[in-house]
Amino acid sequence: MDIFTEWLRTTITVLVAVFSISLYISLNIRSNKSVPKLPPGPPKLPIIGNLHQILGRPRHEALWQLSKEYGPIMQIHIGSKQFIIISSAALAKQILKTQDHVFCSRELFQATKRLTYNFVDIAFSPHNGHWREMRKLLVSEFMGPKRAKLSNHVLVTEMESIIRSMSSNPPNTEVNLSSMFLEIVKQMVCKVAFGSDYRRQPVNGPSWDVMLGETIELLNGSVGDSFPFLGFFIDQFSGWNRRLNDGFKNLDAYIDTIIDDHLKTNTEEISEEDKDFVHTLLDISSKETDSGYRLNHANLKALVMDIFSGGIDTTVVTLIWAMSEINRNPRVMQKLQTETRNCMGKIEKVGELDTTKMTYLKMVVKETLRLHAPAPLLIPHASLSHTQIEGYDVFPSTAVLINAWGIARDPGTWGENAAEFYPERFENVEGDFGRDRFEMLPFGGGRRSCPAMNTAPANVEFVIASLIYWFDWKLPKGMKSEELNMEEGGTLVLKNKVPLCLVPAKHKWED
Repeated sequence: MDIFTEWLRTTITVLVAVFSISLYISLNIRSNKSVPKLPPGPPKLPIIGNLHQILGRPRHEALWQLSKEYGPIMQIHIGSKQFIIISSAALAKQILKTQDHVFCSRELFQATKRLTYNFVDIAFSPHNGHWREMRKLLVSEFMGPKRAKLSNHVLVTEMESIIRSMSSNPPNTEVNLSSMFLEIVKQMVCKVAFGSDYRRQPVNGPSWDVMLGETIELLNGSVGDSFPFLGFFIDQFSGWNRRLNDGFKNLDAYIDTIIDDHLKTNTEEISEEDKDFVHTLLDISSKETDSGYRLNHANLKALVMDIFSGGIDTTVVTLIWAMSEINRNPRVMQKLQTETRNCMGKIEKVGELDTTKMTYLKMVVKETLRLHAPAPLLIPHASLSHTQIEGYDVFPSTAVLINAWGIARDPGTWGENAAEFYPERFENVEGDFGRDRFEMLPFGGGRRSCPAMNTAPANVEFVIASLIYWFDWKLPKGMKSEELNMEEGGTLVLKNKVPLCLVPAKHKWED
């Protein structure tokens, strides 16, 4: 008994000593461990975080106002989710260039997971080998020289049809340019990507235009994404889940129709010149690429979804904002008309129009993209690892929002007239925005930038030049230029709330 007691006493003493030493070491390490330095931000409320501070007004404007108080890097919480907000060109460069390798992934939302066939697309997928292969396919097969040639041909054909139609209108006929631009871009993108006539209305479900608008809204995500424990119930009882299910069902059926129609044709009987993007993808899916990658059916559908949701709306809204600003500023209109007509002289065919030497036109389009960035907060980035920005800690999987709208209107960068439409500000500005300059980010930047950042501005320039060259424009019903409605709407893509309607008159050349 004495031996056992002694053994028990010794054992307990050793265990207590080991526990005490372990506790001491643990507390010492913890006390010496540096406390994370997080970005400043507004005080948050329990459960909802800072949600109350961005409700009731456009998110990009609310965040821009908060950044004036808390700085160009700040944190906010929506529910339990932390967001880092970037509101300066210098810090945008840090995210999109200096540390692009850290911030090149994406925030994962339930809606994007569903609509992108479980994150296998390009715009919303995490950064990985699959994403690199998909982007490579899109750039080489959809934006290569062959497709560019077809795209230009379709655009010229569409503009010829539009000009003939408007020229035959009775005097003082109003034209809904918002609808017209959608039809032009829809035809151009769908012809190159899907072939035939896929701008026709879907057989079932909502109209083409409604389906596109609903898809864009769904891709913006839901409130439930920021409330992990209550999110499902919030989305369920608010009707969001039903809306997402219906939206995906309609979009998926439309994409299935496109692919099924292509599967009915024998691609071996179609010449390379006549193959559209989907034909090419079906060919590629039948074999491995040189790098050993093989495109499956879900990947193909996700690429079609990206073109449908990302290749149309952003170009349309840029065209609408450009014509709105031009007609709202008579000085700009006159200067632009003088340039386009002096550059070309009197021509008869749309295909003869050459915008390469129209420097003021290019400034007008740049200024439009500055004031009206299609995606005001870009698509959210996500960090892959722990890093620091301006001395502040950013941990893995942190969502980062870059306020492109605010950065492009910063008086500290653009001067006191930053909120005005003044194309001449680009007269002596060199460099590519999103690559080596970050004072405006209409196409994002870094490796997750929009693949169409080189081609989209040229298409916008051609459409605007065609309309300005062949027609003189005025506002309807005696409206003054300053009365033109410029109210913004939308979240992921910033649209004008009211359709743009103008009155064209065929330009009469002096003999």
